[in-house]
Amino acid sequence: MKKLWGYISLGFAKMVDAIIKGLVVTFEFITNLSEQAKALLLPIFMMVIVSMFIFPLLLLFIFTGPGIILLLVLLLPIIISMLGKGSLRKLYQWQYATNKFLYAYANDMINDTNNRRPYSVYKQEYIDELNRKFEEQRRREEEARRRRQQAENERWERIFEEYFNSFGGGAYTGGSYDGRNTGGYQNPGGYNPFSQFKSQYEQACDVLGVSYNAEYSEIKSSYRKLAKKYHPDLSKENNAEEMFKKVNNAFEFLSEENVRRYKNM
Repeated sequence: MKKLWGYISLGFAKMVDAIIKGLVVTFEFITNLSEQAKALLLPIFMMVIVSMFIFPLLLLFIFTGPGIILLLVLLLPIIISMLGKGSLRKLYQWQYATNKFLYAYANDMINDTNNRRPYSVYKQEYIDELNRKFEEQRRREEEARRRRQQAENERWERIFEEYFNSFGGGAYTGGSYDGRNTGGYQNPGGYNPFSQFKSQYEQACDVLGVSYNAEYSEIKSSYRKLAKKYHPDLSKENNAEEMFKKVNNAFEFLSEENVRRYKNM
């Protein structure tokens, strides 16, 4: 009888699995559609709100049946897109935990074992797995970043060497100039790579929220916090993807070599 109940439970688990997968696909479609619609409808919604103050008579239309429907049509995609990513993460967690729990329950009934764990354990297991994947991805990204940073460092090294060579002497090493004074690094032709470098460096510091004289360890610590905050798979922020790119680009520029170069300027 217990085994029979186990097979019934297994069938129920498969049915629930199929239903949840359908819900996930449907919600993903609605969320993606709402994201696209938001870009079009948000400016229209803002124009309607502004117009209400400019043309008070518009309020009469807004609070009629057609007006309320229009507002709902404009608002719904915006609200769904704002809640979408956070809700999807919760839905993925619920899908994972529910499937694990139901299949474990069915297997225990069929095999007369007691291997299933509390539902909350499966929810936490999903979070732990997500964090593990995030750490793996972060390690791969850091390795790729180191290669890009090395290439960027070599590029700036060439720029400064060519700049100093144009004075007809001296040598540039790691952010300092050994040779005759260049008058504050001012090129007679007007081009000064130090100004470009300084501007880009300070913009990168602003993105990471660190002082211009911060040590590399501070920069790295700030980057890790912001990367986790804005990671598209973990963040609830609406502009997470855009900010994640900015944070990564800033950290790529703020390599140990560039930090040292800035301090030696």
